[in-house]
Amino acid sequence: MIRPMKTPYLPWFLLFSFLTLASCKNDRQGPPAAAESAGEAPALPPREEDYEAARFKWGYINPAGELAIAAEFDDGRPFAEGLAAVRVEGRWGYIGKDGRFAIPLRFQGAWNFSEGRGRVLTYDNKMGFIDRSGNWVAEARYDDALDFQEGLARVRVEDKYGFIDTDGNMAIPARYEHASSFENGYASVKLEGSYGLIGKDGREALAPVYKKASPFQEGLARIRKDGLYGFADEQGEVAIPPRFENAQDFNQGLAPARLDGRYGLIDKSGEFVVPPKYQQLWYAGESLWGVEQEGRYGFIDAQGEEAITVQFEQVFSFENGFAPYRLGRLWGYLDHEGNLLTQPRFGLAWAFREGLARVATRTGIGFINTQGELVIPPRDNYLDLRDFSEGLALAQVYR
Repeated sequence: MIRPMKTPYLPWFLLFSFLTLASCKNDRQGPPAAAESAGEAPALPPREEDYEAARFKWGYINPAGELAIAAEFDDGRPFAEGLAAVRVEGRWGYIGKDGRFAIPLRFQGAWNFSEGRGRVLTYDNKMGFIDRSGNWVAEARYDDALDFQEGLARVRVEDKYGFIDTDGNMAIPARYEHASSFENGYASVKLEGSYGLIGKDGREALAPVYKKASPFQEGLARIRKDGLYGFADEQGEVAIPPRFENAQDFNQGLAPARLDGRYGLIDKSGEFVVPPKYQQLWYAGESLWGVEQEGRYGFIDAQGEEAITVQFEQVFSFENGFAPYRLGRLWGYLDHEGNLLTQPRFGLAWAFREGLARVATRTGIGFINTQGELVIPPRDNYLDLRDFSEGLALAQVYR
């Protein structure tokens, strides 16, 4: 579990929140139409006109902080598989890294490409999938869909869920009341009010008799029954009977579990190897577990020894070698040995992506490198920045 970041009070950061509103959906206002005056309902504008042009446009910067793709878009998403979804007024399409449109603006919604397929929403509120040329591989006939994962995408047909393959064929019929994406070869499904697991062939791997069931992790699936959590094995048998008030998946052979209001770590026999004494406990990467004790945060190892002193007011999990931490109102970064990459000097801190981490300073948002150096300082004309993906990062530009 990655702990949610508690946003500190940042007077200098309010400008960004205010400016973000400029790109939100706006209601059109003006004098009533003649038909409305006569008591008839006014004609609604076409769906593609529901969004007005944003006052401040989005483009993409390179790792040098220079604008690599001109700020011409009202909204955008990160690059994935060489393409990025962008919006101009009420239409979405895709651009390549040269900034040119690879797939024209013709959708009500568009999301990142995954496994060679892009999920899109048409103006009749149906979802489907296109290839990199913009051709349909799964016609837009689904009421809901998730991105492809492990070769399958969850789709909804009316009120039932199933899965399609990357050619658009229905691989697992839509007969479930709910379903998750596939993870580690399994998906959680709901049938007749209870949850179980299926494999990619659609066969039942865990009978739907639980109030909750998560895909197998290290050979065990987390289950909930009669309000308590336990674990089932890959043979569908209960390996650890439900007796915990809460539990998380196994990592490194251990799983956080709560008993009598406190968290500890259990092994695969279901016995506590680290006594339940923490208010929060989660796997944080780097073979460490994040813990909260009496309102302070730190990290322990698999033996329950304090690896990084419980002293911080908040921490994130480790990603790409570093974890953000908060002391007072300011954030910094540390490594898995507890060495500080930076002192607490940022208003906000995000995870490292492609060797750079986004940080909020008193003068705006910039990026630091893995030496803690501010390599892309805030600029007056960059109102907001997003994380790097495939060498480019979204930037909202004042001009």
